[in-house]
Amino acid sequence: MSDILDIHTHHTDGAPGEAIISMDVRFFTPQPGYWYSVGIHPWEVLKVQEGDMASLLEHVSHPQVLAIGETGFDRLRVPDMQAQFELMKQHVMQAEVAVKPLIIHMVKAADMVLKARKMLGARGTWIIHGFRGKPQEAEQLLKAGLYLSFGEHYNVDTLRATPLDRLFLETDEATCGIQFIYNKVAADLEMDVETLKEEVKKNIDRIFFKKK
Repeated sequence: MSDILDIHTHHTDGAPGEAIISMDVRFFTPQPGYWYSVGIHPWEVLKVQEGDMASLLEHVSHPQVLAIGETGFDRLRVPDMQAQFELMKQHVMQAEVAVKPLIIHMVKAADMVLKARKMLGARGTWIIHGFRGKPQEAEQLLKAGLYLSFGEHYNVDTLRATPLDRLFLETDEATCGIQFIYNKVAADLEMDVETLKEEVKKNIDRIFFKKK
Protein backbone atom coordinates (compact mmCIF):
# COMPACT_ATOMS: atom_id res chain seq x y z
CA MET A 1 0.00 0.00 0.00
CA SER A 2 1.06 3.60 -0.56
CA ASP A 3 2.05 6.04 2.16
CA ILE A 4 -0.42 8.64 0.86
CA LEU A 5 -3.11 9.76 3.28
CA ASP A 6 -3.89 13.22 1.84
CA ILE A 7 -5.12 13.15 -1.77
CA HIS A 8 -5.25 16.91 -2.28
CA THR A 9 -3.10 19.60 -0.74
CA HIS A 10 -1.41 22.85 -1.72
CA HIS A 11 1.15 22.54 1.08
CA THR A 12 4.61 21.60 -0.11
CA ASP A 13 6.35 21.23 3.24
CA GLY A 14 5.22 17.71 4.07
CA ALA A 15 7.24 14.51 3.91
CA PRO A 16 7.73 12.89 0.49
CA GLY A 17 5.11 10.36 -0.54
CA GLU A 18 2.47 11.27 2.05
CA ALA A 19 0.24 13.53 -0.07
CA ILE A 20 -0.71 14.46 -3.61
CA ILE A 21 0.33 18.07 -4.11
CA SER A 22 -1.85 20.11 -6.45
CA MET A 23 0.20 22.35 -8.74
CA ASP A 24 -0.51 24.74 -11.57
CA VAL A 25 0.93 22.90 -14.55
CA ARG A 26 2.52 26.11 -15.80
CA PHE A 27 4.80 26.12 -12.77
CA PHE A 28 5.28 22.39 -12.32
CA THR A 29 8.68 21.61 -10.84
CA PRO A 30 8.58 18.07 -9.43
CA GLN A 31 10.83 17.19 -6.52
CA PRO A 32 12.16 13.67 -5.94
CA GLY A 33 9.86 11.44 -3.91
CA TYR A 34 6.74 13.61 -4.11
CA TRP A 35 3.40 12.92 -5.84
CA TYR A 36 1.42 15.54 -7.77
CA SER A 37 -1.74 16.50 -9.58
CA VAL A 38 -1.34 19.09 -12.33
CA GLY A 39 -3.81 21.39 -14.02
CA ILE A 40 -5.07 24.93 -14.38
CA HIS A 41 -7.53 26.01 -11.70
CA PRO A 42 -10.89 27.39 -12.96
CA TRP A 43 -10.11 30.67 -11.17
CA GLU A 44 -7.32 31.10 -13.73
CA VAL A 45 -9.49 30.48 -16.77
CA LEU A 46 -9.39 34.07 -18.04
CA LYS A 47 -5.59 34.13 -17.77
CA VAL A 48 -4.93 31.04 -19.85
CA GLN A 49 -2.61 31.74 -22.76
CA GLU A 50 -1.60 29.91 -25.89
CA GLY A 51 0.77 27.16 -24.94
CA ASP A 52 -0.63 26.48 -21.48
CA MET A 53 -2.51 23.43 -22.67
CA ALA A 54 0.70 22.22 -24.28
CA SER A 55 2.24 22.29 -20.82
CA LEU A 56 -0.57 20.08 -19.56
CA LEU A 57 -0.01 17.66 -22.43
CA GLU A 58 3.72 17.65 -21.70
CA HIS A 59 3.41 16.82 -18.02
CA VAL A 60 0.32 14.63 -17.82
CA SER A 61 2.33 11.46 -18.36
CA HIS A 62 5.07 12.36 -15.86
CA PRO A 63 5.54 9.35 -13.53
CA GLN A 64 5.11 11.51 -10.39
CA VAL A 65 1.80 12.92 -11.65
CA LEU A 66 -0.97 10.74 -10.26
CA ALA A 67 -3.95 12.92 -11.20
CA ILE A 68 -5.08 15.77 -13.44
CA GLY A 69 -6.49 19.01 -12.04
CA GLU A 70 -7.75 20.63 -10.22
CA THR A 71 -10.29 21.74 -12.77
CA GLY A 72 -14.03 22.33 -12.71
CA PHE A 73 -16.57 25.06 -12.09
CA ASP A 74 -16.97 27.92 -9.63
CA ARG A 75 -20.05 30.09 -9.98
CA LEU A 76 -18.99 32.42 -7.16
CA ARG A 77 -15.60 33.40 -8.56
CA VAL A 78 -15.88 33.12 -12.35
CA PRO A 79 -19.21 33.94 -14.03
CA ASP A 80 -18.11 32.74 -17.49
CA MET A 81 -19.28 29.13 -17.27
CA GLN A 82 -18.63 28.43 -20.95
CA ALA A 83 -14.98 29.38 -20.55
CA GLN A 84 -14.72 27.11 -17.52
CA PHE A 85 -16.33 24.29 -19.49
CA GLU A 86 -13.85 24.66 -22.35
CA LEU A 87 -10.93 24.61 -19.91
CA MET A 88 -12.31 21.60 -18.09
CA LYS A 89 -12.85 19.78 -21.38
CA GLN A 90 -9.13 19.95 -22.08
CA HIS A 91 -8.37 18.44 -18.68
CA VAL A 92 -10.94 15.69 -19.19
CA MET A 93 -9.47 14.76 -22.56
CA GLN A 94 -5.98 14.46 -21.11
CA ALA A 95 -7.20 12.48 -18.08
CA GLU A 96 -9.08 10.04 -20.30
CA VAL A 97 -6.04 9.45 -22.54
CA ALA A 98 -3.63 9.09 -19.61
CA VAL A 99 -6.15 7.02 -17.61
CA LYS A 100 -5.57 9.17 -14.53
CA PRO A 101 -8.13 10.51 -12.03
CA LEU A 102 -9.53 14.02 -12.39
CA ILE A 103 -9.57 16.29 -9.32
CA ILE A 104 -12.57 18.62 -9.50
CA HIS A 105 -13.12 22.01 -7.90
CA MET A 106 -16.88 22.54 -7.61
CA VAL A 107 -18.67 25.53 -6.07
CA LYS A 108 -22.43 25.88 -6.60
CA ALA A 109 -22.03 23.89 -9.80
CA ALA A 110 -22.95 20.23 -9.31
CA ASP A 111 -25.29 20.55 -12.29
CA MET A 112 -22.41 21.66 -14.53
CA VAL A 113 -20.17 18.81 -13.38
CA LEU A 114 -22.87 16.24 -14.10
CA LYS A 115 -23.67 17.88 -17.42
CA ALA A 116 -20.00 17.90 -18.42
CA ARG A 117 -19.53 14.22 -17.57
CA LYS A 118 -22.51 13.31 -19.72
CA MET A 119 -21.71 15.64 -22.62
CA LEU A 120 -18.06 14.63 -22.79
CA GLY A 121 -18.81 10.92 -22.43
CA ALA A 122 -16.16 10.65 -19.72
CA ARG A 123 -15.57 7.24 -18.17
CA GLY A 124 -12.59 8.00 -15.94
CA THR A 125 -12.48 8.58 -12.19
CA TRP A 126 -13.66 12.03 -11.09
CA ILE A 127 -13.10 13.16 -7.51
CA ILE A 128 -14.89 16.20 -6.07
CA HIS A 129 -12.39 17.72 -3.68
CA GLY A 130 -13.31 19.55 -0.48
CA PHE A 131 -16.94 18.47 -0.74
CA ARG A 132 -19.30 20.35 1.59
CA GLY A 133 -22.65 19.65 -0.05
CA LYS A 134 -25.78 18.13 1.38
CA PRO A 135 -26.66 14.42 1.16
CA GLN A 136 -29.05 14.96 -1.75
CA GLU A 137 -26.32 16.56 -3.86
CA ALA A 138 -23.85 13.86 -2.87
CA GLU A 139 -26.33 11.18 -3.89
CA GLN A 140 -26.51 12.61 -7.42
CA LEU A 141 -22.75 12.73 -7.77
CA LEU A 142 -22.23 9.25 -6.35
CA LYS A 143 -24.93 7.86 -8.62
CA ALA A 144 -23.01 9.28 -11.58
CA GLY A 145 -19.93 7.35 -10.46
CA LEU A 146 -17.99 10.17 -8.83
CA TYR A 147 -15.93 10.04 -5.64
CA LEU A 148 -16.02 12.56 -2.78
CA SER A 149 -13.07 13.95 -0.87
CA PHE A 150 -13.66 15.64 2.49
CA GLY A 151 -11.47 18.25 4.14
CA GLU A 152 -11.55 20.29 7.32
CA HIS A 153 -15.18 21.38 6.86
CA TYR A 154 -18.03 19.15 5.70
CA ASN A 155 -21.65 18.19 6.21
CA VAL A 156 -21.63 15.33 8.72
CA ASP A 157 -24.80 13.75 7.32
CA THR A 158 -23.21 13.74 3.87
CA LEU A 159 -20.05 12.16 5.20
CA ARG A 160 -22.06 9.39 6.87
CA ALA A 161 -24.03 8.79 3.67
CA THR A 162 -20.88 8.34 1.58
CA PRO A 163 -19.78 4.72 1.09
CA LEU A 164 -16.28 4.06 2.42
CA ASP A 165 -15.16 2.80 -0.98
CA ARG A 166 -15.99 6.20 -2.53
CA LEU A 167 -14.33 8.30 0.17
CA PHE A 168 -11.09 10.30 0.27
CA LEU A 169 -9.68 12.83 2.74
CA GLU A 170 -7.56 15.93 2.16
CA THR A 171 -6.11 19.09 3.67
CA ASP A 172 -6.35 21.40 0.62
CA GLU A 173 -5.25 24.72 2.17
CA ALA A 174 -6.28 23.92 5.77
CA THR A 175 -4.05 24.95 8.65
CA CYS A 176 -4.61 21.61 10.38
CA GLY A 177 -2.78 18.45 9.37
CA ILE A 178 -4.23 15.38 7.72
CA GLN A 179 -4.07 13.40 10.98
CA PHE A 180 -6.47 15.91 12.57
CA ILE A 181 -8.92 15.38 9.71
CA TYR A 182 -8.70 11.59 9.98
CA ASN A 183 -9.36 11.81 13.71
CA LYS A 184 -12.33 14.13 13.17
CA VAL A 185 -13.85 12.00 10.40
CA ALA A 186 -13.32 8.76 12.33
CA ALA A 187 -15.11 10.26 15.33
CA ASP A 188 -18.04 11.39 13.17
CA LEU A 189 -18.24 7.94 11.58
CA GLU A 190 -17.90 6.28 14.98
CA MET A 191 -15.06 4.07 13.80
CA ASP A 192 -11.45 3.45 14.71
CA VAL A 193 -9.10 5.88 12.99
CA GLU A 194 -6.68 3.15 11.93
CA THR A 195 -9.54 1.26 10.28
CA LEU A 196 -10.52 4.46 8.46
CA LYS A 197 -6.96 4.88 7.21
CA GLU A 198 -6.93 1.32 5.92
CA GLU A 199 -10.19 1.86 4.02
CA VAL A 200 -9.04 5.13 2.45
CA LYS A 201 -5.67 3.64 1.52
CA LYS A 202 -7.48 0.84 -0.31
CA ASN A 203 -9.21 3.52 -2.40
CA ILE A 204 -5.93 5.37 -3.00
CA ASP A 205 -4.15 2.23 -4.17
CA ARG A 206 -7.06 1.22 -6.41
CA ILE A 207 -7.65 4.65 -7.99
CA PHE A 208 -4.21 6.24 -8.12
CA PHE A 209 -2.01 3.16 -8.45
CA LYS A 210 -4.43 0.76 -10.17
CA LYS A 211 -3.93 -1.91 -7.52
CA LYS A 212 -6.87 -4.19 -6.76
